[in-house]
Amino acid sequence: MRQVAWRRLAPHGLSPQQYQLLMAVAEQDGRCHGDLARCTWMDKPTATRTLRTLQDRGLIRAEADPAHRRRILFHLEPGAEALIKELHGFRQFMREGMEQGLGVEERGHLRGLLASVMDNLDRMEAELDASAAGK
Repeated sequence: MRQVAWRRLAPHGLSPQQYQLLMAVAEQDGRCHGDLARCTWMDKPTATRTLRTLQDRGLIRAEADPAHRRRILFHLEPGAEALIKELHGFRQFMREGMEQGLGVEERGHLRGLLASVMDNLDRMEAELDASAAGK
């Protein structure tokens, strides 16, 4: 899946991780670093490097959160809107390609199973965070 994504995104000069973060900012403007890392399943150092790359390319900007002195919020730059439109069909392309040959019921079952796996991983990560905080 990652190799197909790399090849499909290469003409746009984006890695799959850059794509994920860019779309997360586009979907909900003004997200903080931690939220962006969580929603894209990235560790914070990787998210930091990737967000910096997107900033350097002029696709997003970082601004201090007026309600929280130490929090940085990320916003889509106006110049990124054309790229976002070009990438609009990427998720659909990936989903349709991966689900090709599956019936409606099979697709629903697969999505349900994957959602359960993701929920389990979220729970496991929360347990690890709680354990680390308790030390």
